[in-house]
Amino acid sequence: MSSLIGHILKSYTRSQRYFAPLSGIVIAVLVLYSYKPNPVMNSYAATAVILFIGCAAMGLSFLNHEHAVLRQVLIVHLRSARRYSIGGILSLSILTLLLDVMIVLYPLITRQFSEPVGFYRFLLALAGHGLMGLLGITISLFLQSSWIAKRSYAAGLMLGIIILSIGGTQISGLLTGYLKLLGLLLPPVAPLMNALMNGDSLPVSSMLMSFVHVSLYIVLLIALYLFRVGKKDYSRI
Repeated sequence: MSSLIGHILKSYTRSQRYFAPLSGIVIAVLVLYSYKPNPVMNSYAATAVILFIGCAAMGLSFLNHEHAVLRQVLIVHLRSARRYSIGGILSLSILTLLLDVMIVLYPLITRQFSEPVGFYRFLLALAGHGLMGLLGITISLFLQSSWIAKRSYAAGLMLGIIILSIGGTQISGLLTGYLKLLGLLLPPVAPLMNALMNGDSLPVSSMLMSFVHVSLYIVLLIALYLFRVGKKDYSRI
């Protein structure tokens, strides 16, 4: 698996398709911290959402970067479409966690905050950013070119999902009765963002519940994706 991950990461870096999503993340974070001092958890909540959007875009560019023929050759060599897909997900996860650490450390190194962060808030920021990034990746899994042929449709769907996810709390509040259950289908970006913003006042149990909620959503989406991948023909992966 390590050799597969290494090959996929080398292929992606050579394609240079990472440039647009990565530069977007960097520019957005730099603009956010262009003025200081900044509130700790509000700033981290904002950069976590930036990472969610950036990782969704990065996931889409990552999953579409390899030529279909080469992808099929690798799948045949591995004798498993699921194994190839797991390698891609792990490669994206590595990139996401690297961005997670850099975004969380940047304001600490450059002294952007108005007060000390502390170990507890540092852990909250690391976990929150990591989950937000992984959430963005899981959304992109279902929008790659082998699932949705037209990239314009995939980009439009992703934009719509991102908007609905960020406004999830307000949208759920407008729904009544059984329609409220539809809010559970939305990626839990808004609940996690609110939890991070109120990390100083919320009890540890509430923060853990937010993290567990997002983690379960991510695991369920990945499990569904891998299940569907196993049912698809190799030429359609």
